[in-house]
Amino acid sequence: MNRPGLFMALTIVAVTCLVYFSVFSPVLCADAEPEETSIMENLLPAQQGDPQAQLFTGYLYETGQGVRQDYSEAARWYRKAAEQGNAVAQAQLGNMYRLGKGVSQSYIMAYMWLDVSAKGGNASAKDLRRAVASRMSPAEIAEAKRMSGEWRPGKR
Repeated sequence: MNRPGLFMALTIVAVTCLVYFSVFSPVLCADAEPEETSIMENLLPAQQGDPQAQLFTGYLYETGQGVRQDYSEAARWYRKAAEQGNAVAQAQLGNMYRLGKGVSQSYIMAYMWLDVSAKGGNASAKDLRRAVASRMSPAEIAEAKRMSGEWRPGKR
């Protein structure tokens, strides 16, 4: 086969492959929902200790995206990321304690985690911490502040 003929044959094969994959790949991948893909992509890094993946895995469990909604599992993943110093996870965990979602409701624990998050620079945690404080006694606030003052990343 001459060069122009070979080039034309390869071009036809390439175009055929592109058409095939653009038409059939959505059908072939229809079993995996985008949400299921998110949990599959994040679960291994979360299990390996990646705090961002742990935070996102917690969010998926909290909202029921790609997994059965499970507040206890969400709180567990938020805690893993929070204990590593992730300020967003700390605020999420504080909110779970505030609402009693997946954990026993505790304004002291809510305030403690929101305070740690606020000290880590999370502005929204400051507002939520103020709202939680309005439901607490001065002694409860003092206890929560003591706990947040003693908190260190990686410490259980």
